[in-house]
Amino acid sequence: MNNKLIITLVLILFVGTTGSLGFEHMLATINVKIQKDNRDNTWRVKDNQGQNKGTIVSSRKDNINWQAIGSEMVFTFPEDINTYFTYEEGLFEDGRSQRVEANKKLRLTVKERAPQDTLVYTVYVVAADTFVVGDSPPKLIIK
Repeated sequence: MNNKLIITLVLILFVGTTGSLGFEHMLATINVKIQKDNRDNTWRVKDNQGQNKGTIVSSRKDNINWQAIGSEMVFTFPEDINTYFTYEEGLFEDGRSQRVEANKKLRLTVKERAPQDTLVYTVYVVAADTFVVGDSPPKLIIK
């Protein structure tokens, strides 16, 4: 057998037994929009296909992008988010809440060592003077 064939076979066996070179989870980017549902005039978290996404399921290192459609919004988490996320400097000055301008995005990355948890968060829609409904209120599950 020639050396190239042997090396190829060894690499195939290595990748097959280590689960794709040790990558257990492919990093994901989760994009959702917060917008008014024209069917019942409630504000909801929706995915890019327009489906309700009141519960977001994420893993460590995932990027989560919420886009505030049509209104300024205030996101509030139940506790200090520094335990769970990294984000752009200057955001979350109080550690729990952040105002997002209309049609802009809030971008968070789940920390590699974030604890597994279910975070029930609120989103206040400034223009409508109401809160977003999802699974009353929306949730983010970190697996």
